[in-house]
Amino acid sequence: MRRVALIITIITLSFLEISAQETLREITYKTSIEGFAATKDVLPFWSVTNRYGITPESNGGLVNLGVFSDFSGNHRFKLAYGISASGYVSNEDNKLQLDQIYMSGMWRRLRLDLGMIHRKIEFGGISASNGNIVYSNNSRSQPGYNLSSDYITLPLGEDVLSFRFNWSDYMMIDDRYVEHALLHNKSLFLKIKPANKWEIILGLEHFAEWAGDSPRYGKQPSSLMDYARIFLSQSGGDGATPSDSINSLGNHLGREHLQVNYLHNDFTLTFYHDRPFEDGSGLGLRNIPDGIYGIYYGSKNVEQWLSDVIYEFFYTKYQSGRYHDINGKIKGGIDNYFNNGEYRSAWTYYGRTIGLPLITPVAPNDKGITLGVFNNRLIAHHVGIKGYAFRRLPYKFMCTYSLNYGTYSDPLNNAPLEQISLALEICAPKIKNLPFDMEFGMYADFGEMLTNNVGFSLKFYKNGSLR
Repeated sequence: MRRVALIITIITLSFLEISAQETLREITYKTSIEGFAATKDVLPFWSVTNRYGITPESNGGLVNLGVFSDFSGNHRFKLAYGISASGYVSNEDNKLQLDQIYMSGMWRRLRLDLGMIHRKIEFGGISASNGNIVYSNNSRSQPGYNLSSDYITLPLGEDVLSFRFNWSDYMMIDDRYVEHALLHNKSLFLKIKPANKWEIILGLEHFAEWAGDSPRYGKQPSSLMDYARIFLSQSGGDGATPSDSINSLGNHLGREHLQVNYLHNDFTLTFYHDRPFEDGSGLGLRNIPDGIYGIYYGSKNVEQWLSDVIYEFFYTKYQSGRYHDINGKIKGGIDNYFNNGEYRSAWTYYGRTIGLPLITPVAPNDKGITLGVFNNRLIAHHVGIKGYAFRRLPYKFMCTYSLNYGTYSDPLNNAPLEQISLALEICAPKIKNLPFDMEFGMYADFGEMLTNNVGFSLKFYKNGSLR
């Protein structure tokens, strides 16, 4: 926590310095007050999911306040910053929480983010996974740094071949089984343009949870040499657990990404496949057909009845097969997505799944620690649409149907359990002389996995400029 406090202090002082020097910088603010109510004690799935982990899970109210700057200015090296916080009152808990605090620098096609910052929203905000099966917008942001690039063209013909990358490291500051764990992340994406209106994107993204203090094995390796092992996914050295000495040091996972874009003058049509891996069998394609299969339509005209449409099919049931080894021979099955034997909080953060939200986390224990997920084998269909009704009312509708099986080692009783989750959000027409805007939300869960439930939300919000 001392490191987090130091980062926050440095960034806050930087905000003041930047504001004093850049008088022409565009500074905006976002404020909102939102109330939630449901027929059960818990809120429906879509009223709390993919909201950066700040929405309470029971009836109550939420307040958000944020101030942000852009990258405006005539300097070659540009700076931006942001800070936002929220507080809620609910049946289960009352809490104040820092949502974002960051400073960003941009030079040409390179960008460095320092602090806690939200990931970019993809596919119009109607995807169940934000197009990333491993890292959605479902959990809170971790403090750290992220060095990334926009697409950089290679000298093989005009815009035919380009690439982008990122390299980041974060701290896991929630209550976890392995306290003070660190998170490493890197990615590389290649974009090919075989024709003027077509793009093919191939990507590989890697995450590794490492270091920290284990209640079973004590302090985990955290030297510079251990960081190199994490970066290269090598087995552990001195001080590593028996499992990490045989396999890779830390908890590794990631995704392989394929995306095809058709870029029309009036719309974009996208097909994408995002496939997870937890070990060598997944990385070596032995977990096919697991992953996301999605198709998205996005119009350039956002004020029409249907501006965005998405369909996603999720399959995580195979996991390289139900046998890890047969007669002593390693087969590499039971990939057990988002779980880990050493880092038992695994791919969760503040009680929420970091990746695909349909993979369900275990409820926190009496110490507030989440021990992985209990449902990672599923088949699901998701549909989302977005647009302007009557060219006046912005709306968003989502429907998710899933079959849930639990895990290989602990299947759900009477599996598969069917589940339908619905969401409809509508912005009210602007009312003259009213100093804020309003949004209404209606949500429902029906099925066997979650409690049958209907919920509502009412949000008052105002966004504007301070200059």
